[in-house]
Amino acid sequence: MNNALKIIVLSLLMNSAKAQIVKPLSSDMLSATRINFNKNLLKLDSFDIDNLPPSVYLFSREGKHEINIEGVTVLTDEKEIVGIKDMELSEESLKNISDRLKVLDKLQKAYSDASNDEYRSGKRNKNKIVLYDRRFFAILRGMRVTLRDFKKMYVANQKDKTKTISVAAMRNPNIDWKFYSQLIEAEHEKILALTK
Repeated sequence: MNNALKIIVLSLLMNSAKAQIVKPLSSDMLSATRINFNKNLLKLDSFDIDNLPPSVYLFSREGKHEINIEGVTVLTDEKEIVGIKDMELSEESLKNISDRLKVLDKLQKAYSDASNDEYRSGKRNKNKIVLYDRRFFAILRGMRVTLRDFKKMYVANQKDKTKTISVAAMRNPNIDWKFYSQLIEAEHEKILALTK
């Protein structure tokens, strides 16, 4: 009986530890998945709707995650960016970088969704697919540039207050703000519809 109890406790502890494992993600993984899909599409000139590249958020995900982009590991917990590995950030700096990354994350998922929706539509428009895919890749590049610039700025020998100002003054990636505004409006409409 004593051994059985030990085995049960050990099993519960192992399952609990497995549930808390941080899952690694990266922008390169998303990019490679869509590139491979497009290459296969060119080779085979056909596709399986069930095998479209998944549209996922990098940062707005349930659970704990580590997202590596340009050698910078962003730590998330329950859809929130909680830090950057090996960097002590002020609350303001974390908020600034988090806000930028969340906008880019929302856009990359939206462009991926739009491309996949166009594949699923009966009147598939190849020009729209190419446009959405290009914007998807541009947003991922924007994430990489943002974090690369952030890393360079952070490792520069600056005081904490100067770093906070530098993060706030970082250049914004080139994005389609009109498209982003439409995403936000659509989200608000869904929330309003649920509250009625």
